[in-house]
Amino acid sequence: MLQMIGDQIKKHRKKRGMTQEELGDMIGVTTQAVSKWERGGSPDVELLPKIAGALGITINMLYEQEQIRSLEDALIDEIVEMGSKEGFNRLLPFVWKTMMGLSGLDTAKKGFADDGRAPGELREKNGYHYYARASFDDGMINAKMDSDFRYCFFMPEPENGYAAYFADQEELSETFSVLAEKDVLKILFYMYTRINLPVALSQIAANVGLDVARTEELMDALCRINLACCMPIETENGQMKAYTYYNETVVLPMLCSAREVRDRKVIHWGVWFDRNVPLF
Repeated sequence: MLQMIGDQIKKHRKKRGMTQEELGDMIGVTTQAVSKWERGGSPDVELLPKIAGALGITINMLYEQEQIRSLEDALIDEIVEMGSKEGFNRLLPFVWKTMMGLSGLDTAKKGFADDGRAPGELREKNGYHYYARASFDDGMINAKMDSDFRYCFFMPEPENGYAAYFADQEELSETFSVLAEKDVLKILFYMYTRINLPVALSQIAANVGLDVARTEELMDALCRINLACCMPIETENGQMKAYTYYNETVVLPMLCSAREVRDRKVIHWGVWFDRNVPLF
């Protein structure tokens, strides 16, 4: 068992590109102590959490000859323990380190670049926003890193390339045309104040300050591009049109991308462009 722990320490230390001295410094022991463990000595039990943390593994993995869990399984277990709120806050730094790893830079093993702050600690500076961006032949990542508003777009490149996925340009053009209509965004913002319940056409019109006919025209256009759905309701006075929204998880990324395109106050807090083939 002791040799097993030493083997695991050695394996994961080398995997992370660390020397015995670097590992010792991280957990507060000498290089000789680390060397002794790797030759079959026994670390003190109270040091196991520090050793596992420094190596980026679980304590259980120190007792296994082989890594029995995938990275995905380990991440799921950790997030389940955190809960959704902390999980959301912790995932972006994980993606940031993933970006650094994809860059192939040695600094990826050491931590964060520049001033050392992690995502979530970056506050707007004179109206400027922090972004991290990476584009490779195998995929791309785009993330906004501000502490008050953060997001990440992570996309491995499809086998047939991006162009095949966006081949239907007429359909995309219709989507942009509808969104460009005057007052459409006003309607969208109002609809997303509802908790996914049908809203009467007359109520939508009253709340966005449009006449019913124009509101109906715009709502039907939103239905065509699958951002809303018409749900006729029978009443004692006959049939009444009501609408509900669709694709909540699509609208916010779309708005973020549009805002980012127009953002002229940008601080690139990590950029890697290593693409050798055209985007489309």
